[in-house]
Amino acid sequence: MSADRLVGAVGIVTTTIPSGGQGEVRLPARGGSETYGAYNANRGIAIPSGTKVTVTEVYPPRTVVVAADG
Repeated sequence: MSADRLVGAVGIVTTTIPSGGQGEVRLPARGGSETYGAYNANRGIAIPSGTKVTVTEVYPPRTVVVAADG
């Protein structure tokens, strides 16, 4: 999936994104799903595994910034 198409994509945190650190998210891609390294758009809090998130920025090739939904 191209970087510009990832912005706005909804995924699930698969490895907790710690405060100020990197975790992982699973995002839809190529008819299935792929895992990307992820940082929290609000770096002051952690996002636990299983949380639904939306991609706000992309840093190719495989890193995204996400915001927790809800």
